[in-house]
Amino acid sequence: METKAANKPSFVNKRLLCAALIPAVIFALICTFCGELRTNLSFAELSWVDGQRFLVLLLLFSAVLVLLFGLMNRQAERSPKPETLFGRITGNGFVVFLFLLACWVPVWLAFWPGHFSADSITQFYSYYNEDHSTHHPLLHTLLLGFCMMLGIDASPEGYATNGLALYCGIQMIVVAGCVAYAIGWLKRRGVPVWVRLLITLGFGLSPFFAPWTFYSQKDVIFGVLVLVFCLQLLDLWQFQWKAERIIGFVIIAVLMMLFRNNGVYALVLMLPFAIWWLKGKRLSTSILLVVCAGLYFAANSGLVAVLDAESGSKVEILSTPLQQIARTLRDDPSAAEMDTDDVLGTLYGDVSIAECYDERISDPVKWPVDYDLLDENIPGLLSLWARMLPSHFGTYVEAFLTQNLPYLMPGSQMYTSFDFTVEQPEWFPIEVTSYLPQLRALYETYDETMTFAGIPGTSLLADPAVQVWLCIIGFAFAAYRKERGLMTAFVFLLALWFTCLLGPVAIMRYLLGLYYTVPVLLGYLMIPRGKGPAEEPVSSVNDPEQ
Repeated sequence: METKAANKPSFVNKRLLCAALIPAVIFALICTFCGELRTNLSFAELSWVDGQRFLVLLLLFSAVLVLLFGLMNRQAERSPKPETLFGRITGNGFVVFLFLLACWVPVWLAFWPGHFSADSITQFYSYYNEDHSTHHPLLHTLLLGFCMMLGIDASPEGYATNGLALYCGIQMIVVAGCVAYAIGWLKRRGVPVWVRLLITLGFGLSPFFAPWTFYSQKDVIFGVLVLVFCLQLLDLWQFQWKAERIIGFVIIAVLMMLFRNNGVYALVLMLPFAIWWLKGKRLSTSILLVVCAGLYFAANSGLVAVLDAESGSKVEILSTPLQQIARTLRDDPSAAEMDTDDVLGTLYGDVSIAECYDERISDPVKWPVDYDLLDENIPGLLSLWARMLPSHFGTYVEAFLTQNLPYLMPGSQMYTSFDFTVEQPEWFPIEVTSYLPQLRALYETYDETMTFAGIPGTSLLADPAVQVWLCIIGFAFAAYRKERGLMTAFVFLLALWFTCLLGPVAIMRYLLGLYYTVPVLLGYLMIPRGKGPAEEPVSSVNDPEQ
């Protein structure tokens, strides 16, 4: 049943106005302050003109969201139409799976055998030398290393070409399977055909998604597992807790966390919201999510023990503090006097942390650190960071926001987008062949401009900040509709985003979970209110006002 608020016209619906106003205020603030930061690299030039800009943006964004939410309400109020033969075919998971492969394989052939760079080559050497580290997800390291060595062993020349192709092929099948599952899931929930078709075409034909399917980084499989996890999370709100559903949820949750540590951090951040919103099953929800986290820790600990893996360096968690200290010393060298214990001298020696500072990425300030001395000096480093904070608060905020601009403000320049390079492992060459060179050239141009075929606005499809704001808007509309399961799924995605804000750099692949999941969750909002779910819902977990 619809809420009374949902039946009112948009311009007198207080709940809708509030749902639109809150994200509009946040967005206007971000655009005002981050716009100034992007232009002048500091807040020094803020003036009353920026206040006027904030008000104009607030009115504009509020009006757009009120209109958008009103249109979405009208869509939801339409009577559901019977499923046609075309709808059944286009919503069939196997058909979608084949369609996606038909769209993606030609792009893969243009970049054969796939991408191999950055963390991938580090993980390969870790597997080859049996020198494992928890810095990278061990499960992904094992999968990548096994595929690479299988190809190398099968090659008379000892080339790694077929090994990389094997991994990319497996990954492409996993990604296509997860997306096909999502489209079938939308069909079973009654999402209109045109919405499902639009999402399917977006995944298949958009120039953004194809390159990731043969990109050998851990983020890709993690991203599609996030998609499946969020959909199964929604099912916990909608349907009875059958054994097969619980087992499937636990398996997906554990796998997702094993493929990237951000998963468990986001799960922990989501936990209180899930417990709060799942009325009638708070205790069982708490137990289920805690069991998922516990099984992840048990499985990961088992991998660590079997592989004798060393712990990753703690320097990664210091990305933000080191950036803030470096920017402070760059702008105010006299702040070095606060380092009374010479912590920076101990960790950096003769290297100046201020000269290492790069506003877009924290790696340059982490690489010179003496890792052998880091652990025992972390308390002193954090103490120095805290002493600098009161008198350099503005600089700290600037350092944090400048590095994360691509996550906050659409149109901000990223440190990198795709990475089409293939780093050659020593002793095991990878033969790169483009079977469709013209298509490869088209995608390389896309990588440089993030616009496809000169079509204006296509760069926004790949903009990480756009995905974040779509997620926030989706959460706001779900909150207006009191769809708590959907709210929890969006909270999980925002928790992933939050963990990335504390990371070393703002790039697209860290947010692939949002790219895969947000379109599907927004499509879920298009279900006609009169359309029931595929199974009997559990009334105790539904909002009594809905």
